[in-house]
Amino acid sequence: MEIRIDRRVKKTKLSLINAYIDLIEEYSEDEITVTMIAQYADLNRATFYAHYSNKEEFLEEALCDVLEGLREAILIPFKNNNTINIKPLPPTTVQIFDYIEKNKRMFYALYTSRSDFKKRIEELFYDIFSKDIFIEVKSTVSKIDYDMFLHYQSNATLGLIFYWIQGKFQYSAKFMMEQLTVLSNTQVVDLKKI
Repeated sequence: MEIRIDRRVKKTKLSLINAYIDLIEEYSEDEITVTMIAQYADLNRATFYAHYSNKEEFLEEALCDVLEGLREAILIPFKNNNTINIKPLPPTTVQIFDYIEKNKRMFYALYTSRSDFKKRIEELFYDIFSKDIFIEVKSTVSKIDYDMFLHYQSNATLGLIFYWIQGKFQYSAKFMMEQLTVLSNTQVVDLKKI
């Protein structure tokens, strides 16, 4: 009996999320109301309020679910391994882009509707790569400050991810992974005035 209730709750929440995703593609965040979400999900407002006290709580849960799913995806390669060889393509990168591509409509909806989306995803990356995964680095120039390296690497990767989202996923996850690898291994030779 309890399993059936859980399934109904999951189905209801999924309907609400899908309705929101459809609406954000047509309306601005400010225009979307609880009534619109419920109607688009073919539910009533009372059903929405049985699960959430307001739209902000609804969106916060959606964001937390997406971030937790991304965390799990990044950590999958470490399930049975403590160390992973990153040549030629880090498996965490594959997981990141695959997960985002599978959930691209939700990522786009949160990117366009949540002002804290970028900050929260940056915090997630920093948390994972400072607490769960250690990136072993080597420099022939000088000693690397790991904290600075994490911020640099995370923001470079996230910059590419945000570019991908802004472009409404015009490229495949495979292409984005390849580009991240190319960009990470590109050496700047000169700067020339145009």
